[in-house]
Amino acid sequence: MIRKQFTLYLENKPGVLASISRLLATAKVNIDGISAYSSADVGLVQVVVSNAAATRKALNRAGIPFTAQDVVLVTLPNEIGSLAAMASKLSRSGVNINYIYATGCTCTHGCRCNVIVSAPDLKKVEKVWKMAEKEL
Repeated sequence: MIRKQFTLYLENKPGVLASISRLLATAKVNIDGISAYSSADVGLVQVVVSNAAATRKALNRAGIPFTAQDVVLVTLPNEIGSLAAMASKLSRSGVNINYIYATGCTCTHGCRCNVIVSAPDLKKVEKVWKMAEKEL
């Protein structure tokens, strides 16, 4: 499903991720996917969340600079080869992936993982995924 991803521009110092996580928790927002990386001075955190409107409001209120973009969130079985199968189907359909990140899971009984995909044609990613989901 197409979801909103927020890219937060933060100071690169201890405690910033904790404070962002607390801010979202206080706003009753669940983080469905997260990626964080930094340069010398700036930390970039990308989050896909359960409630885009509440996230936008909380970030604005806290004065945190951000951008928002659409991405696709799909779920995959926590099984060997499931990402390979999805990536192969996207490739055969001519979808170029800009970037991808995922959540993980350590259970082995029916667990599913969130995969966040950025691509030039999100509708095509969704369409391919819906067809592939029946096979996984």
